[in-house]
Amino acid sequence: MNGIYLQKNSPYYWLRYYDKLEPDPQKRRKSLNTKIPIAKSDLSRKNNGEKILGSPEVRQLAKELKMGLAKSFIENKAGVKLKKKIKVSEGYEEFKKARSVPGSKKYLKKKTIFNYDKAVKHFITCCTDKYIHKCTETDYVQLLHYFEEYKIPGKTKRDKKNKIVSREYKSMSINSRSIYTRTLHSLWSFFIERNYTNQNIIESIQPEEKDPNPILFEDMRTIIRYLKDDKEYPHHYWIIYFMLLTGCRPSSAIVQLKEKIDFKRKYISIQNVKTGARKGKNNYKFPLYNELYKLLADEMKIKHGDKGRLFDIYSVVPENYTYPLSFWDRKINLLLKAKLIERKYTLKQIRPTFTSFLINVLGMDIYVVYKLADHANIKVTDKHYIDFNVSRARKELDVITLDSFMDD
Repeated sequence: MNGIYLQKNSPYYWLRYYDKLEPDPQKRRKSLNTKIPIAKSDLSRKNNGEKILGSPEVRQLAKELKMGLAKSFIENKAGVKLKKKIKVSEGYEEFKKARSVPGSKKYLKKKTIFNYDKAVKHFITCCTDKYIHKCTETDYVQLLHYFEEYKIPGKTKRDKKNKIVSREYKSMSINSRSIYTRTLHSLWSFFIERNYTNQNIIESIQPEEKDPNPILFEDMRTIIRYLKDDKEYPHHYWIIYFMLLTGCRPSSAIVQLKEKIDFKRKYISIQNVKTGARKGKNNYKFPLYNELYKLLADEMKIKHGDKGRLFDIYSVVPENYTYPLSFWDRKINLLLKAKLIERKYTLKQIRPTFTSFLINVLGMDIYVVYKLADHANIKVTDKHYIDFNVSRARKELDVITLDSFMDD
């Protein structure tokens, strides 16, 4: 028994309803003061003895009350919690609040949130900002087609008046699609936890497995010598050579502290910015061997007891640690134009260059390299960095004779 009615001497609309969950049968018929003022048209109807229609606002409230009562009754009887009627954008805002609590195990970095922002924007652009419980696998298929057709602006050519003559476009990479679908899959898992839906419609796309692609050793020597000869910017040489000698990531080099260099015990404590927190090991020890010691002590003049960031000339940008090292691209382009190196290289290729050199040139034990590079898993070292060296294998096989097969 639901209805809008007026009470004597009350300036507000009232709602009459029947609460099936009330234990006392005598109290199941209830009334609710809406605090919504009575419209003049309904006051006239009341005086004329006509039926009260209610304002649009109170009619909407009555509808929501009816739905809420039905929802509560079903949840109570069935023992399940029904989905909340909420849009994707609203659910995502709740997700960000839940994942932005400092100190929480589920806390997400700003860079990760940035990826979520882009993924959700792509989904809403493709499938509209619909109610979460109404999203289906059809929306996911539609999103995959959207990714397939999506074009990213590339290089532009301009004339002498700086007007755009032509612009190149490229397709979205498989790895970008992988990032977006993985973040959306995680987001939908959150929606399921909150009972906004009971189905995860997003299936994660597997990323492409790319080899680390180390820099050619001859090119690496050329790059280091070129940087070392530039006396105006010695810090360019210092940080690049430090990254090469330690195999650490740009982020680790940027935040490296002088007080973490132990000249007496001859080791450096390097911070693993990228995966340290996830692995439960924020720092790892690296030996302070002769060439590295020369760079730090003889060339950079660092001594025991010094404090502060090792490369404090470069700012720390957590969203993009390589941003302050933009000089690398400029130097590489100059070397490439001068045909002093074979191809263009990125900063991230320095780390695999170091690892590849240890294994394939020095012949260092794979477990030792795994520890030095602070890889997440020894399988990473084994799979990506061990090359099949035909020349070296031939020399080792040259000792074989028919007799050697018979030799104990």
